[in-house]
Amino acid sequence: MATNNSLVPKADEIEMKHSQVIVIGAGPVGLFTALKLAKEGIEVTVVESEKQVLQSPRATTYMPIVLNEFEKIGIYDDIVKAGHKNQEGITFRKSNAQGGDVLAQLKMSFIPKDAAKYNFAGIHLGQQNVAEILLDHCTQQKTFKIVWGHRFAGIVQQEGQSPQVTVTCVGMAGEAFFTCDYLIGADGAGSSVRRSQCIPFEGFTWQDFRFVASNVKYDFEKHGGFTTANMIIDEEDWAVIARTGPGDAPWRVAFGVRTSVPESEILAQIAMHYERLLPGPRPLQYELVSANPYWAHQRVAKTFRVGRIVLCGDAAHSNNPIGGLGLTTGLLDAAALGNVMLRILKRGEPADALLDRYAKVRRDAWTQFTNPQSIDFKLRCHSMHPDVVAQRDGFFGMLNEDPSASVKMAVKMNELIEDEFELLPEKVNGHPPPVAT
Repeated sequence: MATNNSLVPKADEIEMKHSQVIVIGAGPVGLFTALKLAKEGIEVTVVESEKQVLQSPRATTYMPIVLNEFEKIGIYDDIVKAGHKNQEGITFRKSNAQGGDVLAQLKMSFIPKDAAKYNFAGIHLGQQNVAEILLDHCTQQKTFKIVWGHRFAGIVQQEGQSPQVTVTCVGMAGEAFFTCDYLIGADGAGSSVRRSQCIPFEGFTWQDFRFVASNVKYDFEKHGGFTTANMIIDEEDWAVIARTGPGDAPWRVAFGVRTSVPESEILAQIAMHYERLLPGPRPLQYELVSANPYWAHQRVAKTFRVGRIVLCGDAAHSNNPIGGLGLTTGLLDAAALGNVMLRILKRGEPADALLDRYAKVRRDAWTQFTNPQSIDFKLRCHSMHPDVVAQRDGFFGMLNEDPSASVKMAVKMNELIEDEFELLPEKVNGHPPPVAT
């Protein structure tokens, strides 16, 4: 019996969609880079495996050095409106199980007027909210496109008279193909772009604790006098407790769970951890909004660049979240890479020299500053090693006994390091300043 051809769908047409730049990943780093380019008329397409902005608990804090970059691309006012200003600083406390006493405070209120551009420690706002603000600004640009629900699957670089990158992505309806002049991998620590290029992710994974990032609605101010950002110091019940936004926005409670606890039991133990961490009357009355257990790493890509493929943010480096340096470093990557791409695509400057410079400078920023600082911040929260204890006691003693210490640290946190890739590529680009946490 012959098939009725009218009942058979026509074969798909294979279309190669071209953009000057393709960004893999619609997190804050990828969208920040895309916005920086699209505002200057660069054709940029963002490809994201999820169907919307990822909503799981992640970063919450944006320091002055990042706020300065937000101003440059025109989202600062929206971030301030949506977020909560940390005008108090950072409070270091014992766990509630150990009495909850305040050990020391970095007081932003001590900062002299006009001593710094921002008279607060930063803006607290959930990472997903920042991504949504960035996306809203991106969609207002004529040269911006986003493709949801497509997973990066493969890439080929073609050299010659018309060099370009061909990208394969997979969605619900099958494969989609793209071409671009440059591809940016901003697809997180498990980056498929990085893995596709067989780039080693050097470093280590923490084996003492797994991290749990949870969002909870609870009145920490009323029940415990908590400030915007609090670090709980304890060998077992250490944590970071901080606002994720203004008003009744959930608070972030991030804590550690020993790796001996089976993954299937981690979420079931949240109530037990809250019992030891949260202040206030018992029985506790709170609303758990979300929770996400994960492994923490201290890893960096062996190289940030292979030809026309460039890594950015967590795709290039990953560190534990204590101190807030992960997304901070990633957004500074994006600021630098955005300027590099504009110099290449708009000014016609030599690509290899600029991309090599980006790859070296941003890798050095992570290895020399972000990595050792984030390790120190983690150990300060829980380690009982004599050297760490001595350093911690000295740090707290300085905050408690030297009125000028908070001033110096507050001013340091407010240092603004201009992006020298914009006009001075021969000099080393900025890196996150030390943070007193």
